[in-house]
Amino acid sequence: MQDVQESKPQVSIDEFRHAIDAAIERGELAPVDTPLTHYHTPDLYARRIVVPAGSIFTTMVHKTDHIAVALRGVIAFYDQDRIEHIMRAPEVMVTKAGTQRVVAVLEECEWVTVHHCTEQDDEKVKDALGFETMAEYEATKLLGVVT
Repeated sequence: MQDVQESKPQVSIDEFRHAIDAAIERGELAPVDTPLTHYHTPDLYARRIVVPAGSIFTTMVHKTDHIAVALRGVIAFYDQDRIEHIMRAPEVMVTKAGTQRVVAVLEECEWVTVHHCTEQDDEKVKDALGFETMAEYEATKLLGVVT
């Protein structure tokens, strides 16, 4: 008798994010409050965040390359190719444009990201930095808007 290995369904990061949102709406998961501290110069924007252990979330799809600095803690993240990476503070990395990740916080973490961004309004920065879905990023890329 031949062993048959069941294949696990492979979902996109966007589908995973929708599943998390739906579980929160049904009360199966609790949302986590992770306030941001914002820093601005005329040409740079940085954000600092603390996320508790046990949290899992998806990132936006980044429009441009930026720097991420882990100040403390440990996270595991998975990119759109389902490759796992572990980031242990203190550590610095560059995130490339078009990157989206699923992040699992293994130890409470604090990190800072630094972006080229001239937007000074904290409420508008998110839209200046990225897209909610990979489909939005790809559509904009096809139109030649994102470099």
